[in-house]
Amino acid sequence: MHRMQTQSEEMQQTKIYEQVVARIRDLIDSGQIRPGDKLPSERNLAEIFKVSRSSLREAIRALQESGVLESRRGDGTYVSLPPGSDLLAPFAEVMTQQRVRLWQLFQFRLAIEPQIARLAAQERTEGHLEALRHVLELQEKELGNGEKTGYADLHFHQLIAMATGNPLFVDVVTRAESKLAETRNEPLQSEERQKASLQSHRDIFTTIMQRDADAAEEAMRTHLLLVSKLIFSEAK
Repeated sequence: MHRMQTQSEEMQQTKIYEQVVARIRDLIDSGQIRPGDKLPSERNLAEIFKVSRSSLREAIRALQESGVLESRRGDGTYVSLPPGSDLLAPFAEVMTQQRVRLWQLFQFRLAIEPQIARLAAQERTEGHLEALRHVLELQEKELGNGEKTGYADLHFHQLIAMATGNPLFVDVVTRAESKLAETRNEPLQSEERQKASLQSHRDIFTTIMQRDADAAEEAMRTHLLLVSKLIFSEAK
C-alpha cells in the first residue's frame, strides 16, 4: 500500500506491542524490575527489544495509556503495575481503540481519495504522468530488493493529489496518509501486501493516463478496499 508508513505516530503494530508487553511482564515477574523502578533509556530498550525507536515510542505510549508504565516529565519512564497484574487486558483495550481509529481513517479515505483520482484523470499533465511512472519504478525496485516501499507508497498518493491542480487535496492526502505510518511497519508490511499495492497502483496509473475518470475512481476505491482488508486481516 501507499507509503503509509512513517508518517504518524498514533499506533503501532500488534506484534511489536505484544513483544514489548511480554518482555516487560517477564522482567516484572522475574523481579528484575519492580513497581517504581525506572526503565532503561529509549535507546537501550530499542536494542533490548530489537525494535526501532519509533516503534518503541508507540508501544510505550500504549502501555502508559493502559496504566502499565508511568512517564515522569524530565525523569523517565517507570513501572507502575505490581507483579502478577494482567498487563495484556488494558493493553488489549488500547489496541481495540486504535483499530477503531484506523478503520475510521480508512472510511475517510474511501470517501475522498476515489474522487481525487477521478479529478486527477481529468486534470493530469504529461509531467504528472512522468512523476507517477518514476515513483512506480521506485516502488518496484524497492520491492525487488526486499526493501519496504513506504516512501514510494505515500508519494504515489501525493502525486495523484497534485495532478488535480488543487493544493488542498495534497494537504488532505498527506495528513491522512501520515496517520497510517504504523500500518507500513514490519509485520503489517508483508510481501503479499506490497505486491498487491504495487499492482493496484499500476491499475490506477493506467486509468489516469487514459483520462478515464470513472475507471480511475473505481481503481482507487478497489485499491483502498484491498489494502484495508489486508491490514485488518494481518493485524488480527
